[in-house]
Amino acid sequence: MTQKSNAIPLKTWLVLIAAGILVLLMNIDYTAVNLTLVPISLELNEDLNNLQWLLSGYVLIWAAFVIPAGRMADIYGKRNTLIGGLLLFMLGSCLTGLGQNLETLILGRVIQGFGAAIFTAPCWALIFTSAPPEKQGFVMGIILSFSGVGLAIGPTLGGYIIETLVWRWIYYINIPIGIVVIIILMLFSKNDRIENSQKIDYIGALLLASGLCLSVFGLNQIETWGIHDVRLWVVMGAGVGIVLGFYLHDRKQSFRMIPNDLMKNKPFLAATFGEFFMAMNFSLILVLMGLYLQNTQGYSSYETGLVFFAMTISMGLLSPFGGKMVDHFGLKLPMLFGCIATGIATFLFSGLGVGSSLYFILVALFLVGAGMGAYFTACSTAMMRAVPQEDLNVASGVFTMWMMVGNTLSIILSTSLVVLFGRASLFERLETHKVLLTPLQKDELAEVIAKVEHTPDQLAAFPQDQIPVFLEWITEAFVHGFSINMMLGTLWAILATGLTLWGIKGLDQSSGKVAAPLGH
Repeated sequence: MTQKSNAIPLKTWLVLIAAGILVLLMNIDYTAVNLTLVPISLELNEDLNNLQWLLSGYVLIWAAFVIPAGRMADIYGKRNTLIGGLLLFMLGSCLTGLGQNLETLILGRVIQGFGAAIFTAPCWALIFTSAPPEKQGFVMGIILSFSGVGLAIGPTLGGYIIETLVWRWIYYINIPIGIVVIIILMLFSKNDRIENSQKIDYIGALLLASGLCLSVFGLNQIETWGIHDVRLWVVMGAGVGIVLGFYLHDRKQSFRMIPNDLMKNKPFLAATFGEFFMAMNFSLILVLMGLYLQNTQGYSSYETGLVFFAMTISMGLLSPFGGKMVDHFGLKLPMLFGCIATGIATFLFSGLGVGSSLYFILVALFLVGAGMGAYFTACSTAMMRAVPQEDLNVASGVFTMWMMVGNTLSIILSTSLVVLFGRASLFERLETHKVLLTPLQKDELAEVIAKVEHTPDQLAAFPQDQIPVFLEWITEAFVHGFSINMMLGTLWAILATGLTLWGIKGLDQSSGKVAAPLGH
């Protein structure tokens, strides 16, 4: 009697490779885009408060729509939903690459985020269900390798593209890659659409998305409007009120978007909100370190990408082996290691100055990459093990939503706080040195801190002998705001540590599910 072969068919391998390429693309796109802020600011003459929407708009829309988008895969099938989301992602990439003003660029990024929200859930589900059960662990390891490579090469590849071509090609490159993935899926994956009585709760999706967007927009305006401006509190109050309206609406539905049991699941809550705080640190470091290396240290985009390799290579190396770490050490130890390593790294970053050594920066970046590589893999595994199989799709959506909210919130808070504390430091220095300036001149100096890059041309209205001194003070003021943000990063790591100790227990015995990694 011939034994049945458990080998994975070639068609399945092609589908898995296509999904792996998509995972690679997601990680490259997220980690490389932050390097475009400086060249875009020079081309469009926009400040940091406006440019950060290229990052936060993308992840905010992703966060707002990932839960209802997961329902689309149940209704229209994984393949169809994945291809539809990818087409939207490519459209957004094209629009961003072609955009000649900031409004068009942000619109393109919003469309990218909507497309990413739609294809995220079916992408991981396709990976998980394509392989036979006895091969799922092996297959997930292969896909994690694509994720790790994407994290590792993203900043370096982005810097190389900016240096040799133009920043727009960071977006254009998504289009041919997306076409290859779509062709493979159309040829080799089956149409898995089935008759389904479920419907998308459009009202709930609109309430959740608009509430999140209004709340985060209000936070973004703290720097512009000020903490005492009534507009700030009206907008934020409206956002919170609409999110509350979503909760009240959702609890009346027979098929809830967010099952109530998830909010009572202690390990799930610990993993989800621990991931939230660690995602805040990931975006904090990615954005502010990129600005610090280019703005304060004077590195080019390509050189900055090479420096970031210290972080992404350690993160990329640990991500594929995260499953083995969990098998050997359990869930809690890798998560605690990740939190502590990240907390130490952000504390080291808070001590960076204008002339800090490259060696010190590389060591701290390598440490934070190792910490996050261990944490994110173990945390995703903890989330998957914490919920019943029937709630896995919606739990993954909630988990991803909070991760993306953490990314968005971090981008907005860090860019706002670096300007607020930087301005306070600059004005204190002006007062200490008894430099007399008109209110208009003070405003002009304050505006320079909000720029992505600080140049003598921005101070052309001041006497020539004062410009070098003012530039030095502005750089030191930026570093002051940067240091305070990194201290907050240490706090986020401490909170993630506490959540791990509080809720991650009793999950070390696998329930038979294989953890699907989530994009960061």
